[in-house]
Amino acid sequence: MHWEIEVLLFVVLIIAALISLAIRNLLTAVVTLSVFSFISALLYIAMGAVDVGFTEAVVGGGVTGVLLVILIFRTSRKDRTRVLGSEILVTSYLILLLFCGMLIYTSFGLPSRGDLQAHLNQVESPVGSPNAGSYYISHAYKDTHTPNMVTAILADYRGFDTLGEETVIFIAGLICFLLLRKKRRKDEEA
Repeated sequence: MHWEIEVLLFVVLIIAALISLAIRNLLTAVVTLSVFSFISALLYIAMGAVDVGFTEAVVGGGVTGVLLVILIFRTSRKDRTRVLGSEILVTSYLILLLFCGMLIYTSFGLPSRGDLQAHLNQVESPVGSPNAGSYYISHAYKDTHTPNMVTAILADYRGFDTLGEETVIFIAGLICFLLLRKKRRKDEEA
């Protein structure tokens, strides 16, 4: 993919994130977050992570959006919490900017995408092209002592990523359960 298209997608991604944070209509916020997820999926695919992009499109954009829309129709469509004070809002945005700055700063230590001199690309595939998959295939058991290669890759090589995904899914499920339970209690009391 051309870098101009990637930059455009990143700009639209940031705009979608800011709109979803600022909007008070929850249904519109969910739609904006679904757009955010689909754009993220396109960026993952552009980076060569088709499996992650597909998962993001299905789970982040599809299933999560549908579940949140169902929850909104079962609860309330408007955000009824009081508006944050300006100093709290400024502090929140400053923390967000600081975090984004730290992410950008640490990304400079990573090898460039597609860099053939990167450590994982030093191993050649059976056809002679460099790729990280060949490293995983040839070193999975020796590095992890796990006989199942898929488990070795997900639990050991991508352990932090997988733990983060599982944590997000667990928290989302717990929030859905608590929201539905709260609504059911209100219906039983009425």
